[in-house]
Amino acid sequence: MKEFEFISYLEKSIINKNKYIGDDAALIYNKLLISKDILSENIHFLSSTPLKYVIHKLFTCNISDIASMGAVSKYVLLGLALKDKSYLENIMPLIEEECKFYNVELIGGDTTSSERNVFSLTVLGEKGANTVCRSGAENGDIIFISRPLGLCRISLEKELNSHSFNIDKYYHYQVNAEDKLGAYLGNIKGITSMTDISDGLGVDLNNIALSSNKKAIIEYNKLDLSHLAEYGINSFDYFLSSGEEFALLFTVKSFLAQKIQKDILDFLNINIIPVGRIEEGNGIFLEKDGHLQKIRVAGYEHFSKKC
Repeated sequence: MKEFEFISYLEKSIINKNKYIGDDAALIYNKLLISKDILSENIHFLSSTPLKYVIHKLFTCNISDIASMGAVSKYVLLGLALKDKSYLENIMPLIEEECKFYNVELIGGDTTSSERNVFSLTVLGEKGANTVCRSGAENGDIIFISRPLGLCRISLEKELNSHSFNIDKYYHYQVNAEDKLGAYLGNIKGITSMTDISDGLGVDLNNIALSSNKKAIIEYNKLDLSHLAEYGINSFDYFLSSGEEFALLFTVKSFLAQKIQKDILDFLNINIIPVGRIEEGNGIFLEKDGHLQKIRVAGYEHFSKKC
């Protein structure tokens, strides 16, 4: 059973009493958002990866889930399964640094021994004025992303020695969660759906389209792929499939899109990028040279491959 099949099973299971299980975090008592992620050695990082990058990614991927529902991260619970408990002395300063960076408080956790290193974090956040889910996209909405995509895949491929790109092989660990932008979007009107880009734009936009029962169209003429030109790759493919970018992907009512784009630039100095639109129908498509082509969904899926 693959990851998405397992999640679909849980959504339909009698144990699921929370309608937000298919989103990035679970909403409890209409107030508290909870998210949990696990990073496992040789699945999400290599044994040679510096510990500081692994711990930053651990915090980033969880806090990004909270941000993607328009909430603010407040507290974290830490789980450590370590093959060498001497790591604890090295880990704690890194945990303190990340708590300070993301302005969260460590309130508990657990440690145990393991044959390989496994790190787990649970994040608790406070909802904004609006809880933004994947399922709210509407006909005519504009699709935005919070920053350019593709470099994380390029960096990962260099770390795995599959390419010798001129890029820091640890770049993909160093991206940050869009926590401030997520909190902002959760407190304004006009944001209809949102998720973070953890499995690739193709997969995550398809999740919005499926959840909203709509068609998503990426408009090629709106894309700036210049940041990928130097690497000698299929720039659009990397833009579409690069996973664990932790950029925000969201839809905005069309009549508010320009105002929201300007306000975000003015208040947060973030230049959000329009990449397409929502229409009636289903699936995700690329519009190029006046033609629509259905996009084969591709991206990172857990349980399907290893580092």
